[in-house]
Amino acid sequence: MREILACLLLGAVALPADEFDSLRLRWRQTMTGGETDAALPQIRSRLTAIESTARGYWDSMDKSPTRRALWSDLASATSSSQITGNWRRLRDMALAWATPGQSYHGSAELLAAVRGGMDWMEANRYNARVTNKYDNWWDWEIGSPIEVGNILILLYDELTPQELAKHAAAIDRFVADPRIMVTSTVSTGANRVWKCKGAILRAIVARDAAKLKLSSDALSPVFAYVTAGDGFYEDGSFIQHGRHPYTGGYGNSLLNDVADVLFLLAGSTWDVTDPARENVWRWVVESFEPVIYRGAMMDMVRGRELSRSGSLDHAVGHGTASAILRLSSFAPSEIAPRMKAMLREWYISDTARNWATGRTTEQIMAIRRLLDDDSVAPRGELIGSWVFASMDRVVHLRPGWGLGIAMHSSRVYNYESINRENLRAWHTSDGMTYLYNQDLAQFSDNYWPTVDPQRLPGTTVIAGSTARQSQVGGSNIAGGATLNGFTAAMMRLRPDGRELEANKSWFLFDGEVVAMGSGIHSTAAGKAVETIVENRLIRGAPEFTRAEDGTWAHLADTGTGYYFPTARDWQTLREDRAGSWSLLNAGGSTASLTRRFQTIWFDHGAQPAGAAYAYALLPGLDADQTAAYAAAPQFRILEHTPSIHAVVEETLGLRAASFFAAVQQNSAGIASDGVASVLALETEGVLIVGVADPTQANNTGLRITFDRDASEVIEKDAAVQVEQLAPVVIKVDTRATRGRTLRVRLRLVQ
Repeated sequence: MREILACLLLGAVALPADEFDSLRLRWRQTMTGGETDAALPQIRSRLTAIESTARGYWDSMDKSPTRRALWSDLASATSSSQITGNWRRLRDMALAWATPGQSYHGSAELLAAVRGGMDWMEANRYNARVTNKYDNWWDWEIGSPIEVGNILILLYDELTPQELAKHAAAIDRFVADPRIMVTSTVSTGANRVWKCKGAILRAIVARDAAKLKLSSDALSPVFAYVTAGDGFYEDGSFIQHGRHPYTGGYGNSLLNDVADVLFLLAGSTWDVTDPARENVWRWVVESFEPVIYRGAMMDMVRGRELSRSGSLDHAVGHGTASAILRLSSFAPSEIAPRMKAMLREWYISDTARNWATGRTTEQIMAIRRLLDDDSVAPRGELIGSWVFASMDRVVHLRPGWGLGIAMHSSRVYNYESINRENLRAWHTSDGMTYLYNQDLAQFSDNYWPTVDPQRLPGTTVIAGSTARQSQVGGSNIAGGATLNGFTAAMMRLRPDGRELEANKSWFLFDGEVVAMGSGIHSTAAGKAVETIVENRLIRGAPEFTRAEDGTWAHLADTGTGYYFPTARDWQTLREDRAGSWSLLNAGGSTASLTRRFQTIWFDHGAQPAGAAYAYALLPGLDADQTAAYAAAPQFRILEHTPSIHAVVEETLGLRAASFFAAVQQNSAGIASDGVASVLALETEGVLIVGVADPTQANNTGLRITFDRDASEVIEKDAAVQVEQLAPVVIKVDTRATRGRTLRVRLRLVQ
């Protein structure tokens, strides 16, 4: 069996004489699984699901000769999503007919039902004669073409030339040129790849060499890094719809379909030869690996998709893993082992979702082979810190926990809510912090429909406020510096409505996350302003411990401590909250759900004029350890003013500062002449400095001064000029750095 599977995998390179047939059979095998091991319980479960799904659709299908719809719940002639929905159901029925190992394989009756359904759709809904597309262009140009192409490949040998021609013509009507969408707009990012995929499937069936070449060549712009608009950025960010962070949404779809297309065309006349395709391997490790925590795609990069109950974080992460697994089968030898090691780590460490759930038979077999391959050692926990400056996101990973920070600015939108989705995401990018730990189901156990959307952890908000979707902030300050796995992040919050302003910082160290805020102003009359420390989904009645003097607290089931170095007047609430997915997404279930939450917050009162806060998250500590930390904290606040936040982490020898004003500022031995994020690490007689411009608009540079004397420059980035050694003065050329951290290493005078 393994020898057979190995030969099938190598089929991605070896092609028979008729390339169109070869490509068609290759794609058919990705859908049906080819040779599989029916003894595997995961394969048996998948085959049962294929059969059950087809049975349900076949039983509920209107088979009468005078039918006016195929299914009563997909009868609309004005909702484009129902066109795609019809084709998807027919695809699932065709898949059952084509897949060995279950009772519908080769069923003449099922085949007749699918063909009849295809004819009805071509006659009544989707054909080359349509002149007026209605509703959402995506269904006409992407969703339906791909599904029709899948069906044609599954049933190819059973369809007449006339059937193949009319359905291929329908696809060509809407994807004649995959470089164009919505009549005259240039397709970009995931939309470009989707359109190319639909055109490629149609070209294979129609044996259209010219269209296949056009579609293969049209992928080239997707591989190149961008500096504006949709696509991947050099810093690992991914943007879609102009200004929305979307690595785990559109970026995920793009990666999946790029993996499919590269695999499908590999070794053929139409193989993708653009040298920039090598960037795909960088995407895997620089864009996707940091935002997947033990198999879960971080919600802060999923856009409006976090409001879909059928598309939760672990399910999406496993989909990304399958794309990476496909890529690893033909990746360069220097990167393939790393990809497989990361995949094995995710599959083994993700105890919240079975690795086979939702996977195709082909994917199940590929995952099983990887898990059985003892020569591939799991990667282990990923440790590091990343500032995705082009999408206002930060990720910090440490043993046993991770943190994501979602911001927005005058460059990046706050949130997306279109197609009646993501209806309550008002504050998800107002500095929300996503804490990941051993509770792997935190954000997938109906968190989003039940959490208070106006009390999201990390945010500073006007109580009860909402915000319009796809709005930029009123400040360009969002980003930070990263150095040796530590990060200083900062944001000037000026959300939609412009009634609120706050300077916010997060200093991300080994064992703690220090959060600070100042300059909190509001003009909203009669409305309190709050900063939310925590809003954790809990189960049962875990102990919440609060120190008598208010210096610390601990929530038992999360293994997280909270330290309050200054203000002790924070508040907490444990409540059961009810909600439904329909509140977030018009297509969601109306069923009422209830979950319990522990919330911690500061109340700054109505119309504060210069309020402040400070706290630290202490992941992985028990109550006694939290109390001990509060008695001897490892960090010390150096500056906490309206325009400067600065701390020192004593055990690391690390100073971190956020400078919010475009003037000369001094903070406990570090000075800056402009808005800057600064890290200074002293270790073994060496001073290592990292500086970033969070405005991404400073064309004159930054001059940073340190209260240390150095004897020599060890190494530095080209954009850093050391003007003076005693004391250290550096000039940083921030032009065109796009928020990137610039570094210098100096030997200190002993």
